[in-house]
Amino acid sequence: MMIPKGQHFWLNVNRAPTDDPKVRQALIMAIDREGLRVTYPDGPMEKAEQILNAVPGVDESWEPYPFDAEAAKKLLSESSYGGPEGLPTIMMVGISTPSAELAAQYIAEQWRQNLGIAAVEMKPQIDAYSGPDQANVQIFRDDVGSRVPDAVFYLRAAIHSSSSNAQNKLGGYANPDVDSKLDEAAVLSEDDPQRVALAQEAQRAFREDWAFIPWYHEGMSKWAMPQVQNIVKNLDWQVYEPWTVEVHRG
Repeated sequence: MMIPKGQHFWLNVNRAPTDDPKVRQALIMAIDREGLRVTYPDGPMEKAEQILNAVPGVDESWEPYPFDAEAAKKLLSESSYGGPEGLPTIMMVGISTPSAELAAQYIAEQWRQNLGIAAVEMKPQIDAYSGPDQANVQIFRDDVGSRVPDAVFYLRAAIHSSSSNAQNKLGGYANPDVDSKLDEAAVLSEDDPQRVALAQEAQRAFREDWAFIPWYHEGMSKWAMPQVQNIVKNLDWQVYEPWTVEVHRG
């Protein structure tokens, strides 16, 4: 059973060199993310392409970030840093599990092969990095999710400028278009189709900022007998809409 939670690598949009949109785009397009599948932890994990998952409103028309090593190399050369030789050391934090370490190593190797970037460091701290290079961390590996099955709630916790994720992991990310769409959607009723439409538009606007490397979406066991149907749990293992649960006795 998939739950509304995903693990991703978030790029600080206000810290060198990921303050340059072309650098961010190059870093993302240089990764063949199919290769990241082998880094997923055990369990029913799924490849992530977008932030939303396991909630009404997942964007079926979402355009995944492409893998294009040549285009990525060109973007990096066109950036304000001029190429790999002009980049500072790229530092990743949140590399605190074996699977995260494997993923970070794979990403770093893709950058080395496809962009010529050799200076990449990885640290285990996730909530904050208090080392001497704290001001230089550009990439955080961390999860985002939703305790209720709602696309607007999910995205407000991930990419709205007021969210902890935007303020910290994304380095003060603020896109007025994203904020306005999510704010407008938040006051609409759950059965208003415009609510989901606005959430999807906000997520697409975020996509164009090239600020995250999608990794995987998580699953969990239902911990229920096979005859128990329509059971869906949230991040706290609480059952959504328990009145819909059915028990089929053979």
